[in-house]
Amino acid sequence: MLGPVVAALIAAAAIGSNATNPIQAENANGGVPESQWLPPFAPPSSIEGYASETSVRAGDPVHLHVSANDGDRYRVEVYRLGWYGGQGARLLTCLPGCGGDEPGRLQGRGEIDPTTQVVRADWPVTDVVATGSNWVSGYYIALLRITDGSSDDVGARGYVPFIVRAPSTAPASRIVVQVPVNTWQAYNPWGGRSLYPFNSANFAPALRVSFDRPLAYTAQGPFDWEINMVRWLEHEGYDLSYQTDIDTDGDPQSLLQHRLVLVIGHDEYWTKAMRDAFAVARASGTNLAFTGSNAAYWQIRYEDGKRTIVGYKEAAPDPEPNPLLRTIKFRDVGRPECGLMGVMFLRLREHESGPVDYSVTNAGAADRWLAGTGFAAGDRILDVVGNEWDSLPDPPPPAACVKPGMKVLFHTDVQPANADAVKYTAQSGARVFAGGAQQLSWSLDPFNTNQHGRTLLADPRLEQFMRNALDDLTRPAPPVALAVPSVTGRTVNLRVDRHPDPRVKKFIVYRHAGAGTFALNGAGVSAVCVTAATCTNKPGSAGTYRYAAISLDPWRKSFPTFSRKVVLP
Repeated sequence: MLGPVVAALIAAAAIGSNATNPIQAENANGGVPESQWLPPFAPPSSIEGYASETSVRAGDPVHLHVSANDGDRYRVEVYRLGWYGGQGARLLTCLPGCGGDEPGRLQGRGEIDPTTQVVRADWPVTDVVATGSNWVSGYYIALLRITDGSSDDVGARGYVPFIVRAPSTAPASRIVVQVPVNTWQAYNPWGGRSLYPFNSANFAPALRVSFDRPLAYTAQGPFDWEINMVRWLEHEGYDLSYQTDIDTDGDPQSLLQHRLVLVIGHDEYWTKAMRDAFAVARASGTNLAFTGSNAAYWQIRYEDGKRTIVGYKEAAPDPEPNPLLRTIKFRDVGRPECGLMGVMFLRLREHESGPVDYSVTNAGAADRWLAGTGFAAGDRILDVVGNEWDSLPDPPPPAACVKPGMKVLFHTDVQPANADAVKYTAQSGARVFAGGAQQLSWSLDPFNTNQHGRTLLADPRLEQFMRNALDDLTRPAPPVALAVPSVTGRTVNLRVDRHPDPRVKKFIVYRHAGAGTFALNGAGVSAVCVTAATCTNKPGSAGTYRYAAISLDPWRKSFPTFSRKVVLP
């Protein structure tokens, strides 16, 4: 008879993925129409602001610095971004109230440091958002709305994005989404300086950029490459929480609290601590997925309590004495992106137009991630590659980039470097997916088609592919092997060989009569033991049997690993 402990673990494994999670509960709330909350594509300079914090724990305050023209009045409306029945956002609170407003004050434009070219607004705190302890982790915006004043200004809207992290006392989510705020600031030219010459005054890039300034409309932000994936994930009801890349730098161990780390959008700027954290996470069995392109490309450092990004890049030699910390490309410090993702950034299509499509490869068509999608080899996914993409490294690849068993799922021939989406399994059992395409998420949810002039709808085939991929990526690795060291009479001795993974404490072993593999929920299948390593089983009668073992983590069970057939006299 099945023991109560075994029964409880099996029941937990069965219902764990079906229980309502905070994302599902949150998105069951009513949203508001886009016309109420969506910031304009080009926010006006008549009202703008920034926050002292890029992210906070639920329940912690967010300090806003708002500039509005003298004589104007404004209101702050705080929205959480998500699905909400397709409306895309929910109103949480308003300052000073949803029917009120407050006087604006025009602030300075910031000074350019003559040495580093860094620009800081240095405005006073004007408003404090008291986030609720029950606010669900996610993307939030403080919408700044001019309610009264100059006729040219009334109705103008700016916005301040920030991330709310889950409370430290909350159970860890199955998936953590890393938000690329470093890249937002790297491209932000507010005050005349970004890390790029193309949008810096006099084409002179800064060596440092500050978070203490508004996001200019020409900067990258949540509405470029990220919001489509956020909407789709929350529509699907995945168990998610969110943190910024600054949070990953500050708490590298946080990645080990989840089964999957999902890097979305254009996450180009990482610190050494971030790259180290991802390496440790992968080595510990944490699955990784990169759904954009050009991730982990430039190494940066922080200063001023992580409110300033240091990025010398190619503008000037970095005086940092430790060569491993210099702010140059990761590949130039011996850590090419393909060492982590399998692909690397090799192509930028500037000032060109026209779609670039992915095609399904032969290997991709045969992969289980494409089962039930309707994809066949050679089928196209329209206009997902974008103007930046990742490729397999030029041969011979760096040794760190050789991934045995890696599959190219999607591919396109673009000169001088092709675009590739790949998957591989690390030695730890962690699965890694790299989409390699800037616009991959746009074919999951068509939210920002108007902003970017795109008219394509979501591709249901790609949606099913992503569901299949996440079904695998949100599971622990299956046991390495289920060995049968010996059989004594009708006693079968079993041993589970495992990957090292701090989240997997137990394995469940199942038995079925017959020599073939079997479905765990099939007729005649019985769970025979829960073990950390070894167990014995006595089937009780002669015959041929097969055993299977699954790994069990706090969220889900793995796919099974089968033993050899066992013949009992």
